[in-house]
Amino acid sequence: MAYNGYPKSGLRFYEGVYEMVDDPSSDSIISWSKSNKSFVIRNQQELIRRKMLSRFFCRNLTEFISKLKFSGFKQMNRSSGLWEFGDKNFVRGRPELMVEMHKRVSMARITERCSNQMKAKAQLEEGFQNLSI
Repeated sequence: MAYNGYPKSGLRFYEGVYEMVDDPSSDSIISWSKSNKSFVIRNQQELIRRKMLSRFFCRNLTEFISKLKFSGFKQMNRSSGLWEFGDKNFVRGRPELMVEMHKRVSMARITERCSNQMKAKAQLEEGFQNLSI
């Protein structure tokens, strides 16, 4: 997949999920939803039995779902034993959109980190001002 100069290393997880979902041989286990804007885990046991999650360094479904959420995927639906996840930039036939997904998630993490650092600095400065010598 080509991403116009965007570092591929940041997209490995997204690309792996896309390839797994897009593989027609695994449709009975994991596949695109009817809208093609999300994917459905259809057979959790088979996903684990075939060690399909090992490519993501996950030992179980819980770890995989945590990585999905950490990477910006949202749980869309969970009914009848099926789990559905998606994002507006995870679309069948449009793998290049994953770059935008990665950018958004990365920027949100950076913003949160900066905000936390600024709060800590303000608390530290307040603590210094309250010191009596």
